[in-house]
Amino acid sequence: MRFLVRAFSALAVALMSSITWSGEDGWQLEKEKDGIQIYSRAVDGWEIHEVRGVARIDARLSSVVAAINDVAAIHELTDIVAHSEIRQRASDSRYQIYSTMKMPWPVSNRDILNQREIKQDPTTRVVTITDTAIQDPNPPKPDYVRIVKSRQQWTLTPIAEGGVQVETRLLSDPAGPMPSSLINSMSVNTPLKTLSKLKELVQRPAYAQATLPFIKEAPAKP
Repeated sequence: MRFLVRAFSALAVALMSSITWSGEDGWQLEKEKDGIQIYSRAVDGWEIHEVRGVARIDARLSSVVAAINDVAAIHELTDIVAHSEIRQRASDSRYQIYSTMKMPWPVSNRDILNQREIKQDPTTRVVTITDTAIQDPNPPKPDYVRIVKSRQQWTLTPIAEGGVQVETRLLSDPAGPMPSSLINSMSVNTPLKTLSKLKELVQRPAYAQATLPFIKEAPAKP
């Protein structure tokens, strides 16, 4: 039962639902550790809470985008994900990601097809990375459950004195029989681990030195 709770709670916050974001009110601080704050709030029409993580990362904007955007390394940011691959690419900043999630017995494994979009405001240089579940023309793998309501959004805001303010919002229907009260009570740890891991990843040379054609760094402070 412990494995069942842990698996579904991690899955519930590993991905986001395709709802329209509501206002900024209603957030409650759930946990704070190592400069990372995790908040949650109720969402109209949902029993599962929306979860929000906030952290400051001392790195270049391109480095943070590169780490999040590395599809082959998604399993490092979100350990519930077993495998991810690009299914269809329209451009460097718009493509589809197919992911599978290996769940401990007796929980069924999950899979999902997300549409990823990366946008940058030309004035503020704020970057948003959004993954939204879309219909997959292929059937789920045998013994897998398909996630169909999911959305994850990252907002990366350059800080004038250096670094990046990172916000991630998560809400998902894991398409399983786990009670929402248990999911909500356990859901703060996954985004906390993800943001902590992101702080580590951006220091790797492959990301620290990354340059991306669709990302412009904020002007240096005079």
